Amino acid sequence: MMFGLTLSGDIIFSGFIQGLVYALVAFGLVLIFRATGVINFAQGQIGAFGGYAMALLFIQYHIPYAWSVPIALASGVLLGVASELILRRLFTQPRLLLFVATLGLTQLIQLLQLRLPIPDGKEAGVSYPVLISGSWEPFGITVTGPMVTIIVAVPLLMLGLTLLLQKSKFGRQVRATADNAPSAQLAGISIRSVSTKVWALAGLLAVVAALLIAPVQGGNIATVSSALGPSLLLLSLTAAMFGRMRSFGWTVIGGIIVGIVNMLFVTWGQIGEVPQGSNVLAIFLILLLLILFNGKSSGMSADEWQLTTKLKAANEDLRKHPLYRASTIIGIGLLVGGALLLPQLFDKPTDWLRYSEILIWIIAALSVTVLTGWAGQLSLGQFGFVAIGGYFTVKFSGGMPVPLAILVGVGFGALAALIIGVPALRIKGLFLAVITLGFGLMVRNWLIFNSALSGDGAIAKLQVNRAKGYKLLFWEVKGNNFHGVYWFCLVVTVIAILLVWQIRRTGVGRSIIAVRDNELTAAAYTVSPTAKKIIAFAVSGGLAALAGGLLPLISAQLELSPNGGWFDVEQSLRVVAVAVVGGIASITGAILGVIVIVALPILFDGTPQVKLFASSIGMLVVLLYFPGGLISIIHAGRDMLLGWLAKRTGWEPQRNTQSGSVSSLASVKTHDETSAMPLIVNDVTVRFGGRVAVDKASITVKPGEIVGLIGTNGAGKSTLMNAISGFVPSTGSIEIFGTEAHDRSAPRRSRLGIGRAFQNARLFASLSVRETLMVALEAREKSLLVPSMLSLPPSPQREKRKRKQANEIIGYLGLTRYADALMGELSTGTRRIVELGALLALDSELLLLDEPTAGVAQKETEAFGPLIESIRKELGASILIIEHDMPMVMAISDRIYCLEAGCVIAEGEPSAIRNNPAVIASYLGTDERAIARSGS
Repeated sequence: MMFGLTLSGDIIFSGFIQGLVYALVAFGLVLIFRATGVINFAQGQIGAFGGYAMALLFIQYHIPYAWSVPIALASGVLLGVASELILRRLFTQPRLLLFVATLGLTQLIQLLQLRLPIPDGKEAGVSYPVLISGSWEPFGITVTGPMVTIIVAVPLLMLGLTLLLQKSKFGRQVRATADNAPSAQLAGISIRSVSTKVWALAGLLAVVAALLIAPVQGGNIATVSSALGPSLLLLSLTAAMFGRMRSFGWTVIGGIIVGIVNMLFVTWGQIGEVPQGSNVLAIFLILLLLILFNGKSSGMSADEWQLTTKLKAANEDLRKHPLYRASTIIGIGLLVGGALLLPQLFDKPTDWLRYSEILIWIIAALSVTVLTGWAGQLSLGQFGFVAIGGYFTVKFSGGMPVPLAILVGVGFGALAALIIGVPALRIKGLFLAVITLGFGLMVRNWLIFNSALSGDGAIAKLQVNRAKGYKLLFWEVKGNNFHGVYWFCLVVTVIAILLVWQIRRTGVGRSIIAVRDNELTAAAYTVSPTAKKIIAFAVSGGLAALAGGLLPLISAQLELSPNGGWFDVEQSLRVVAVAVVGGIASITGAILGVIVIVALPILFDGTPQVKLFASSIGMLVVLLYFPGGLISIIHAGRDMLLGWLAKRTGWEPQRNTQSGSVSSLASVKTHDETSAMPLIVNDVTVRFGGRVAVDKASITVKPGEIVGLIGTNGAGKSTLMNAISGFVPSTGSIEIFGTEAHDRSAPRRSRLGIGRAFQNARLFASLSVRETLMVALEAREKSLLVPSMLSLPPSPQREKRKRKQANEIIGYLGLTRYADALMGELSTGTRRIVELGALLALDSELLLLDEPTAGVAQKETEAFGPLIESIRKELGASILIIEHDMPMVMAISDRIYCLEAGCVIAEGEPSAIRNNPAVIASYLGTDERAIARSGS
């Protein structure tokens, strides 16, 4: 005993044995991650398929062990190769998109397994076949035959795999591909061949692990799949995280630690020393700590984590067609009409409950739309929030009306999402998805078994008397009259849709998407990435909890039970499939996804096979061929039809050639232009590890000045500007309009009057030009969450002002024809102009422009100088500009600084800088063509 808990050699040894198998599964995960940068969620299911197939061959078809094992191993290799071939089309897509595809692959393999024969009752109870049978008790520790197999096989496999990867030609190819695929391809390595072999090897390891662990866990052929499900994947992922998805050695150590901890808590739970399911809680906490401390470095760009496909905006001319708005109204009418007419299909009272499930799924899918589609944060534990909402609704239903209890459950769901959302401030993408997977399992296996929440057996019942009747707003539910349940769920669903729609069309929704698309630029526009991520999690968790609050209503017994399947991780995977198939970032897409994946199987009394077919095949087909989802197909069809009608009828849109002035945008300046220095930088130093990028740089920008910053590539210009903006840590002093800004975040520095333009001019690819400018206008009037959701003052008035001001800027810059075009569709030159327009919207008094002509044709470059000077006059601003176009920077600058190796080597007027020997030697050279326009 230790701390009142049982501790024995048998428990430790059993955990050690299982930990070796977890490490083996983790090896396959690490292999694929190193080769493709994605966590293969189908890894465990490949093993489950092979393990089930082997037992089926041996027990039901009496195929000898020596033959059934190789056949099972071959099935793992074939599934691995088939997986790679299916997903190969997505290998050039963002990693997160590929990751979601592995979820569809998981369900596809489940579907294949369901097509295998089912053993009869007698054979299903037969113990899983083993290579070595018997048991021994050396040193008082029980050792079974399957344990001996693991002790011998796993170290040999790990040693062989290590030698293969370190000593063989194949191993060198794998490492080269993982480090730098383009360079490996140039060196003559076939990337596709290496990828196929890696997936085949991972499939083999998955089946080996399944064959080894199934008999140890005491399973039989009927339970092998559950033993190899999401829980095993969580344990193996935790082991892999010890090695940061890279190191095989640390993965082995992690597997052993995880195995021992898991076995200890499982044993303590079985004998009542700790609550049931505490093993999952312990593993979740370990995983959370590992990812928070180690999961930040992935080496991938923001685009790699991009899940939402950048849909093409509707043609601007077609948006003016009178039938364009009519098509939207018709679509809404069809959906509403379908919901109102659906009860005509009901044959028996319980149909009112069964079809209400469709409405609950719509709300759950909307939660994925907000979190994953808009915020770009992939959650694999949404039904954990559903469970929290459901159980807290039940808990409070005895002391208040059911609708009010549901709102309490929504509050708890939003609070839980806030807590889970904290890691999103540090990590994102795959690692955050792993955390939410652990959260979903923790809720399913531990939280809802808490007697304080659910009562004995984790079965909670709504505290109402159906025989006497209870009220749901305007409807009474009594006896077997369930009409009120459906109509109440329909009203709640419509309200949820309207709330989400209202968020999307206001500054809150635009800002969430802006942070997803480009966090740095959003921060430069005074939008707080931290606040917007937290808001997205809270809204998403609240919506999921709302769906959970409705769940007990559609139960004939008014019950919530973990055995009902609602809170299994598979449901969280299914709701992601729903959102992806419909269109991950679209409200209408969420509804379409539910219709295809949930409603159709219900309407046709779908079996599990039908459900899996819709969510697996459906999601894979959409990801492979229609990444925008079903909504993109509908939009394309609408545009084709409107284009055809316009051509047939000779319809022409009215052209708007209006130009404007932005003088009405000018706000009262908060700084005294005669006394406040826009920028004073003293002895600023920036270090990246041991490398000094900026070394005690000091610069000033006076009121109304344009100051140039020149130097070679790598001189530290952009790093210095990032330090001024608050994007990189630095030492020294930075004063912005007399305010020391060193301890301020980037959004807070922007509020001091900084307007930042970035070198790549990416802006927000999924927002239109007008929406981008309205994001910048958040600097003037912030959008508040609750008023935005409920369309309460001051939200409507602020939205009108922002739209009016954005339209003025669009007219002033001559961007009217691009107003509703997505930023991702525009040329670099046009994006640069929009970026300058955003600076107008910010009403910035100090503009930091990082190579505003980069990627712009020379003809367009020549127009940028006058445009920059015009914007300076409009804003009365000062400008610090980094530029390699010497004719332009020399023409517009009042003073120029030159940097070399992070140090300021010269400062003065353009004529002085042009003739400075140090600048000539460092940067300009002696060729006049480098200073004067080429060819002029």
